[in-house]
Amino acid sequence: MSASALGELILAVHEAAGQSGGPSARRWRYGNVVGISTPRVRDLALATVHVKHLVEGRPIAAITVAAHRKVAVDVVFVLDEFQAAAQFHCATTGSEQVLEQETHWAEYLATKTSAALTATDIAASLSRGCPSATDSTAG
Repeated sequence: MSASALGELILAVHEAAGQSGGPSARRWRYGNVVGISTPRVRDLALATVHVKHLVEGRPIAAITVAAHRKVAVDVVFVLDEFQAAAQFHCATTGSEQVLEQETHWAEYLATKTSAALTATDIAASLSRGCPSATDSTAG
């Protein structure tokens, strides 16, 4: 997406997470985990992003979106002179079950963000990365 659409991208991610009056995440469900409340969104320091994730591009902002207890996704916003992008990364390297739930949560957020952008006629390019619990690197 165009670098000038960075603001819309950030708002779309917050809307997808159920913030800013967006659709409730109550519809998110994975196995016996159901998003029964609005996800918690908190800032994530860029220094932490560089330690936790392999990020393509220059990160300019990041947040963590927690859906349910330990199920969380780090969303990293990257920008260059031409494009803005959101990268969705699993926030933990816990058990395989938690990783599966986080992968599903990342896919849910990416899909809802893309739909919110498409509704405003902005072409979306989003990525997500969640390794298996046996992988040695996060991202």
